[in-house]
Amino acid sequence: RNCIDLVLKLIQQDQVKLIHTSSGKEWLTPDQLDREIRDVLAANGGRLNVTEIPAEVGVAVEHCEARVELMRKKDSSLARVHGDLLSSQYLQGVAQEIEEGLEEAGCLSVSDLATRYNLPADFIRDSVLDIVSAGSHQHVVRQNTIYTGAHASRVQARVRGALRGCTQPVTLAALAARHRLDADMVAAAAQKCLKEGVIQGKLQGSTFTPKAFSDGQSSKVDDFFRSNGYLPLAMAKSSGVSVKDWAKEKGFEGVTLSSAFLAAHLVETAHASIAEALASDSFIDAQPLLPTSLSSADARELLQHLAAKKRLPAGALLIEHVAVSKAFLKSVAGSFEAETKVAAEKAISSPSAPGKAGKKAAAAADDAEDDGGSKKKGRRVAKGKKGRGGDDSDDDFGGGGG
Repeated sequence: RNCIDLVLKLIQQDQVKLIHTSSGKEWLTPDQLDREIRDVLAANGGRLNVTEIPAEVGVAVEHCEARVELMRKKDSSLARVHGDLLSSQYLQGVAQEIEEGLEEAGCLSVSDLATRYNLPADFIRDSVLDIVSAGSHQHVVRQNTIYTGAHASRVQARVRGALRGCTQPVTLAALAARHRLDADMVAAAAQKCLKEGVIQGKLQGSTFTPKAFSDGQSSKVDDFFRSNGYLPLAMAKSSGVSVKDWAKEKGFEGVTLSSAFLAAHLVETAHASIAEALASDSFIDAQPLLPTSLSSADARELLQHLAAKKRLPAGALLIEHVAVSKAFLKSVAGSFEAETKVAAEKAISSPSAPGKAGKKAAAAADDAEDDGGSKKKGRRVAKGKKGRGGDDSDDDFGGGGG
């Protein structure tokens, strides 16, 4: 008892640091507890949940938690992930298993590794795969994949062969799904092949367009333009041709309208007809001057283009797809003014017409009134005659009686 009291006194005065066991029969120094924690961790293969340590060493969980944090800060070979304490021994073992899996499969997914070892994908990528890469410089680590140099060479060869065999545009995602390859590796291999010039084509976004397809589409577009003098923008889009780049590359000149690219010679022909009409003080509709498949919006844009280039007379007026000369407008306005003046003079020169009409209407009204009075008078006369007739009859009967 004297020894226990002495030890407790020393602990209270902070002269010694001891940790009481759960059984209450022993004390442990912090260093001894650290050694026991390391022994338990090694006995469990280098991975142990912190909540299981108290049962193994017989010390309360709060003391174990505190010692584990201090050990992890002092020793960088220890890591704590989701409540588990991991040693470098365990990480080396995981790296060795991944190395063996790579030798067999050539490529492993980080997400699959995270599920297999119940570890975060970021921890696998940043800690475990670094050990794997350090052991072999031929391994390549991507965002979600690790693969060997030999596997990368095989993938590049398959991608090169697949792209060389393409006759139409194809997306890299569809190519990866068809050949069961990683999409990121396919994209990297395609970019490398294009950079080295081993395949001919163009990569726009995630779509690869073979040069043979582009040449065929370009030839179709060229033939249509040379035959018709214009190129529908819908045809250019479906053929994967940029009108601006195509015209610059081929040396074609023209104007891009609402729905088509119009050749320069058709623009000049239309301009000559428009200029002639305006010079003769007339007007002209621009739509009939264009190919029949072009719309009124194209004709309107052509007139606006010519006006912007100052190729139309200054007094020309544009109304939708119609160009009107200033002199024509003046002549129309003058004719309207003359007709209006004649009509006004005619209306002023015949003011009696309404009076005659009024007199006729009044005479008609008087006639109607006279007719009405005559009829009434006639009815009165008839009535009077009827009354007198009755009186006469009475007189006759009376006379007869006399």
